[in-house]
Amino acid sequence: MALILVRPEVIKNADPQSLCRLSCTSKSLHTDLQGTKAWTRLAEAQLPPPTPRDEAEAIARLRPHWRRRLLAKAEPSTRRVLEGVTLLEALSRPAPAPVAYTPNKISDFTFFLRLTDGERLIWEGDLGDLSRQSDEQGLVLHLSLRQLDLQWSGRVDKIGLVAIRDADQAMVSLGLYDLDIAGSELDGDGEQQYDFSSRGALFSSARSRLELWGGLCVTQDGYVSRLELRLMQCTRLTPHSEDFGDGPKRCNTSRLRHVLSYLAGIHHPAARAFVLARIESWLVEAERDEGWERVERQAALVARIEELETEMDQAEKDRDYEKADALGEEYERLRAELDADFNGAYGREY
Repeated sequence: MALILVRPEVIKNADPQSLCRLSCTSKSLHTDLQGTKAWTRLAEAQLPPPTPRDEAEAIARLRPHWRRRLLAKAEPSTRRVLEGVTLLEALSRPAPAPVAYTPNKISDFTFFLRLTDGERLIWEGDLGDLSRQSDEQGLVLHLSLRQLDLQWSGRVDKIGLVAIRDADQAMVSLGLYDLDIAGSELDGDGEQQYDFSSRGALFSSARSRLELWGGLCVTQDGYVSRLELRLMQCTRLTPHSEDFGDGPKRCNTSRLRHVLSYLAGIHHPAARAFVLARIESWLVEAERDEGWERVERQAALVARIEELETEMDQAEKDRDYEKADALGEEYERLRAELDADFNGAYGREY
């Protein structure tokens, strides 16, 4: 049985987890795998030359690549912030004490990209050089793919993206993205840009979220030239609605640096709390600009008015007319405040 399991063609089509379990099955099988240089063969199949010289080197080369692949395939997780906190409460919170902290540069990270057609792998690997942000506002990150010599076949419908901090090899999934046919278009240079929509947000509150948007650019002769990334801030317009206000807004490079640094890990607790508070402050600022402060104030007034109606009915039943009169005065005052607030927000539209 062992002679069949360790055949080279079987080893080359295995994965590191399966080979590890196989190696631990028995001492004799472990010896057979060493004799056939199984780990070297697997590394040669999944990671082309240079050829590892021994089993330890093969495992060392294979392990980080395998971790990147697992993260690129995994469903993204969203960091929930401001949970259970209204915008009015968030605005009243004291600002955190400033901390001397410099976020990582974008160039401190390597980006691992995985292109698939359904579940079939098209290409995966580390991206090339990071070019400068070339958008008119300097908010688009360009990652070169020219070294891949990868032709666009029209089969790529999903991408997975992982950021790896070079200093400590900390890895973080930046999400899975599905091809958005409606958003694909020709740019000014004649390149075709294929937009991909994210399956989740990097950070999200009940009212807004931070998302990373991606797009693959294809040259006129059919080669994939680069990946473009944009950090976008989306603010929900009204409660329980999928509509958004003035549309997503691009975030600057400084914000992307803070987001990547936080996701990759900040070891000093005070600095980590400070950066998280800063990210939350961006969401709070956008929510306030979108009018959520007014929405919450109106909701609080409506809730109190409904309470007063119930209390006035009970006071009338109890024949406590003095209390009913006092409640009625508060009721009229709040109704007038609500009407004035509502007319101030929407009166110009009518």
